[in-house]
Amino acid sequence: MIRSIRKAALVPGPLLLALLAGGAAWCAPAGDAAEGLLLVLNKHEDTLMLFDVPAHRRVATIKVGREPHEVAATPNGRKAYVANTREGSVSVVDLASATVVKTIRSERLVQPHGLAVTPDGRHLLVTSEGSQRVFAIETAGDTILRSMSTTQKNAHMVAIQPDGRRAWVPNIASDTVTLLKIPELRILGHRPVGAGPEGIAVTANGRFVLVALQRTDQVAILDASDGGVLTRLPTGRTPVRVTIAPNGFTALVANRGSDDVTVVDVLERRVRARIPVGKKPGGMTMNARGTRGYICNNDSNSVSIVSIPGYQVTGTIDTGAHPDGIAFVARLPPGRGRAGGERP
Repeated sequence: MIRSIRKAALVPGPLLLALLAGGAAWCAPAGDAAEGLLLVLNKHEDTLMLFDVPAHRRVATIKVGREPHEVAATPNGRKAYVANTREGSVSVVDLASATVVKTIRSERLVQPHGLAVTPDGRHLLVTSEGSQRVFAIETAGDTILRSMSTTQKNAHMVAIQPDGRRAWVPNIASDTVTLLKIPELRILGHRPVGAGPEGIAVTANGRFVLVALQRTDQVAILDASDGGVLTRLPTGRTPVRVTIAPNGFTALVANRGSDDVTVVDVLERRVRARIPVGKKPGGMTMNARGTRGYICNNDSNSVSIVSIPGYQVTGTIDTGAHPDGIAFVARLPPGRGRAGGERP
């Protein structure tokens, strides 16, 4: 049976208050069963909602910029970054106080979309789809270091290798993926992958890159060493996002045109299941253990909770209007300090 989790009040709940009392880093008190925070953007309400996991109670709602599309958090869970596509800015959110502490702008930052933070927490990469550029931002001061042209059309999302040295950017209208050296933002090459590449993710061991090909209803598995296509697997209609278990090789692909999610075994290179979810699924993430997937249903104003394994919807979370960008922030063990390069 699908359990519907209703909206909570628009005030910080017990989990966030405990976070504030315990310090700036995202560390719940010893013995707390909480796994972390789920960050959900509502594109048509210009808000970021925070839910505790696994209770899935809403603990805060934060006003951000116009039409936010994607969200990413620093590894220590102190800050989140939101790409405000309509106004051409990036909101910097302090997760402990649930407030926007800075807004990053540039005249070349046009329709920002994809976001990713390097594993060491020092740099944020942002795609600027309207100007065909990628920006590198230093997280210590939240300042722009540099930007560069991809020379490709519609640079959309971005994924970073686990070693933090390279990044992958799918270019929807060029049918390519750009490989970048970071933080220099030096182009290492453009790899043809198929028609309409959009969603992208890298396996935890850094060996494989998965790309959702929205115009062929496939997901491509690439060799991360050179970007070569190893295989393509069938998905539902119009696949737009990919997420991969942080501790394994199970991948989820959101199919916006068929209202379902394709489950892929990356190592075996086969499709395991198709899971019906809400209307127009898009952004996805998983918890730290890879036992649950969270899928934003754009036209259902909800997030579907999917069991892994089992591959079925076990509940839904009510959100604001048109949820899309989503991220999971894991609870750090007590005593864990900040990541290098991040502001205290």
